[in-house]
Amino acid sequence: LPDGRYAIPGSSLKGLIRAVVEIAGFGRMRMVDDIRPGLRDISGKYVKDAYQQRARGVRPGFLRRDNDGKLTIIPCQMTRLPLNGLRDALGLQTPVFDTGASVRDKYRRWCDLCAQHGWNPERLRFDLQGDSATNLGAGSLEGTPVFTGQIHGKKKDFIFHHTPRPEEPIPVSDDDWRNFLFVHGNDKSATEGRDLSWPGYWKEKFREGSDVPVFYIKEGPHIRIGLAYLPKLAGDFGTHDCIRNSCPEHLDTQPAPGTYDLADLLFGSTNSDDQNAALRGRVSFQTALACNSMDARAEDDTILNSPKPSYFPNYLVQETDGTGMYLQEGTKNVQYFTYLSSPTNKNPRLRGFKRYPARHEFGVQRLTPDQETNRAVQIKLHTLGKGATFEGTILFHNLKPEELGALLWALTWGGDPGLRHGLGMGKPFGFGQVRFEIDGASSILVPNDLSQRTIPLNEDKQKALMAEFERHMEKAAEQHGGWKHSPQIRNLLAMADPEAANDLPHGMELRHMRILRCQRNGKRVNGNEFVWAEQKAMVLADYADATGWPGEATKKRWHAAQSDQVAQELASSDIHPWLQEQLNAVLSESHASDLDALMRHNKLFKKWKSIGDPELKRETLEIIKAYWEERNWWQNPDNKSMRQLRDKYEREAKKL
Repeated sequence: LPDGRYAIPGSSLKGLIRAVVEIAGFGRMRMVDDIRPGLRDISGKYVKDAYQQRARGVRPGFLRRDNDGKLTIIPCQMTRLPLNGLRDALGLQTPVFDTGASVRDKYRRWCDLCAQHGWNPERLRFDLQGDSATNLGAGSLEGTPVFTGQIHGKKKDFIFHHTPRPEEPIPVSDDDWRNFLFVHGNDKSATEGRDLSWPGYWKEKFREGSDVPVFYIKEGPHIRIGLAYLPKLAGDFGTHDCIRNSCPEHLDTQPAPGTYDLADLLFGSTNSDDQNAALRGRVSFQTALACNSMDARAEDDTILNSPKPSYFPNYLVQETDGTGMYLQEGTKNVQYFTYLSSPTNKNPRLRGFKRYPARHEFGVQRLTPDQETNRAVQIKLHTLGKGATFEGTILFHNLKPEELGALLWALTWGGDPGLRHGLGMGKPFGFGQVRFEIDGASSILVPNDLSQRTIPLNEDKQKALMAEFERHMEKAAEQHGGWKHSPQIRNLLAMADPEAANDLPHGMELRHMRILRCQRNGKRVNGNEFVWAEQKAMVLADYADATGWPGEATKKRWHAAQSDQVAQELASSDIHPWLQEQLNAVLSESHASDLDALMRHNKLFKKWKSIGDPELKRETLEIIKAYWEERNWWQNPDNKSMRQLRDKYEREAKKL
């Protein structure tokens, strides 16, 4: 702020809480860009049905924009260009291209070599021997040299040349063109995509009017276009298709009255261009201002990565084994679900909402040597120290009890002070972990009926409202196994629990997967963790299952909180002093964490049995028995152990 204080915009807080309500309220997943991720995998055995079968029938051609702006592909013929033969023709002692060279690097190198030898870089003479070119630079045929990325062990590129009988140009539809642009990184700048074929080289050439050599596959009315012999194929399914495969109502832009989700009802909604379908929000967050002075710390430079929809092992629902970390074995042809249709993949589904797990440790991820040289994508985070406190106001109006309960539950994680929200750009690294505390003494509820008195939003009222929300959700989810123990809520809470990060399986870390470039035997090679995981048939496991949440530390925290609550209830109750003292003792000695469990605990019986005063013994037994009878335990015990405990009380009472 102008006065030097730090502040958190209300819009950031609203977005944070809305994201929780969308999940906790089993809301619609609709704020998702509709993209159609591509797939290019030439070696993965777990995607061969989706890719390798589809990549047959590849043909070469030139992508061209006509004078009227229409896009077409001019079919042509293709011949293999041996790189060793090209090296010999140029009189070089070393390979023409370095391993790992990008398309841009290769064409720059090619132009330099042609300038040295007086060759035309756009035309290369050759003779044809089988499917390979020979007599390079001096043959009787002529074609366009086509270079693709120089992966490790690559020995051939291509020469495109015209067919004896020219074929009709193939029109490229708007949809097919959009798919090509998306899967080839058209949204990246030349700097960001310098290692990619399209943004790093061909995009600029195409804008200048040059034809672009492409590889294409005809599939009915559609054409799939790539920049490599085994092209990156645009998916048959987009992200919205995958959402609809779970439930079409997720993407309903004009829901009928009564079908808005909870997040819509609380925070508003613009479902379509129709203003009549829009809802005004009933909850607003004011700017939260810092309560104490603090200094920001500049972290080391890093790169902010985000999960990519194209990485299907993580992004799509997969059939997994018992660990949830690997594809389900047991069939001869286990395959990943991808965005490409295959005999085993007809209805892929998105995994769910993206969340970043809380953890006790935090810090930016160190840059790899290659990343250190790419300053264009690096950022510097400025973080505030632990203990920074902010204060703000939340205003709401016309909320039902279960709606207000949902807001309170999302703010406080159902009243669990050990859980954390994630705020800000540093969430992937563990920064921005925050919790909300509601100042009940300063918070009031004003009834719509102004003749009624205002109600303080004290701790008891907060608990009652959150319980109302939980009852509402349990009833709504009853046919599907309930709400609290559903995978959605378990994973939501586990990812908000810093203790869960301590229970990750051996070898699993909370960090971005990486692509490392290193030297091996004097050659530059890539170490790609994405490819490695895919070749191992790995899947991103559900966080709650992977960590075994709730773990022992979390259970102890819950027990301590529940014990404190029971102790407060006992202290404020008018229960018999002897019982109050002994129930507190049982509370500290056992795992019981509510009054019902304490009143039917065997330790309480033993303490009662040891009473030496017969009058005190009869008096306290009457209270214990009345408590049991009120809950119908004495007449109809819930289980064998309770029946045995009742019988022990009765036998001991006969001795009085």
